[in-house]
Amino acid sequence: MPRLEPQPPALLETPCWQRIGVWGDRSCPELVLATHCHNCPVFAAAGRRFLDAPPPPGYSSEWAEQLAETEDAAAGDLISVLAFRLGDEWFALPVAVLVEVTHPRPTHRVPHRGGLLAGIVNMRGELQLCVRLDLLLGIEAAMANADQPRIIAMRRGDECWGFPADEVDRVHRLPGRELVAAPPTLSRASARLTRGVFNRDNRAIGLLDDERLFHTLRERVR
Repeated sequence: MPRLEPQPPALLETPCWQRIGVWGDRSCPELVLATHCHNCPVFAAAGRRFLDAPPPPGYSSEWAEQLAETEDAAAGDLISVLAFRLGDEWFALPVAVLVEVTHPRPTHRVPHRGGLLAGIVNMRGELQLCVRLDLLLGIEAAMANADQPRIIAMRRGDECWGFPADEVDRVHRLPGRELVAAPPTLSRASARLTRGVFNRDNRAIGLLDDERLFHTLRERVR
């Protein structure tokens, strides 16, 4: 999964597609002909500016250091994980089970179902079950903020689940030796589904056991 980089200065202001487009109030008159912002030349031009923007300071040297870590990679000791926040806690999942990270999407509730099952979301034309991973892990909800949660989609075999995350960080390359046992302060539910804990950017991040996670969701939701 590619690392998300900062937007160029031209895109720092709230773009039209988030104000009056499909991710805003849909008042843009161009939507009558374009149907979706993806079909609009303004959206396409912004994408070209993003791709043509110079890399941020240190980008090249950072990747050079990562690509130079051949010893650990050859030993199969490295695992790529995506870090994300639920409430005030940070977790990670192996990139191998991740499908995509999307912008906030409407979640349609399932009649007479609640709890862990938040509802159904449309992801690239495919309906996916969306669950409350924070409830499953015993995480208290974060304080209300202006940002809507991202939706992370994960898959193992034929099973696919989506869940909202309050914040998505980036992909980390984790040597197995950095993974330590979960501290006793971790909730019982989180400890049961966590392989271990590692530290990045002065944060303790719990690496979730994706096999146990999928099994638990299958048992609790379906």
